[in-house]
Amino acid sequence: MVWVQVLGYAASALIVAGLLMSSLLRLRLLGLAGAILFAMYGLLIGAVPVVVTNVTIVAVHVYHLQRILRDRAREEYFEVVPWRITGAYVPRFLRFWAEDIARFQPDFEGLRDEHLALIVLRDVVPVGLVLYRELGDGTAHIDLDYVTPAHRDQRAASYVFDPAGPFPDLGIDRVTTTGVSEAHARYLERVGFVRDGDGFALDLSVRELLAG
Repeated sequence: MVWVQVLGYAASALIVAGLLMSSLLRLRLLGLAGAILFAMYGLLIGAVPVVVTNVTIVAVHVYHLQRILRDRAREEYFEVVPWRITGAYVPRFLRFWAEDIARFQPDFEGLRDEHLALIVLRDVVPVGLVLYRELGDGTAHIDLDYVTPAHRDQRAASYVFDPAGPFPDLGIDRVTTTGVSEAHARYLERVGFVRDGDGFALDLSVRELLAG
């Protein structure tokens, strides 16, 4: 039947789409959906090996998704710490991820002497970098807010821009930035920034009051 073939093609498309994802969470979710559809397809065409294989794949995806979600719930999963820009690590990080940074933040012009840095750690492994400049009056401007592809949807931003995060402890209660690319603008709005003239702004003191 035609709809059975459509089901098989849809399952294939989901699995291929999952393999194209850089995010581990999206890869697992799409792979899980594809494996479920393939198992149903196998049942409909009477192909026991297809069913057994994809039921096994479903179990593998569920196992890894549970681990990802459990890790996300741990308070120590992400940590944000100040970092020196004068060492070797920050320039090397920027060179390694230069192409991906250019895709999401094409207006980033590179490391500057006045930059201050925050490193985002996942289980003590660096996965993100924030470069900002202090503007005075408790305001900072972020020139780079980058998290590596595999960790973009694992709530790293909530640790950076939380009222209990690093900025208030540094005497900063308002952060501004730009969102030139559509993907970065959507990300900024998702984490709480609002449009402010040609850029975006986030008032951490207001968020703290709302949280309280």
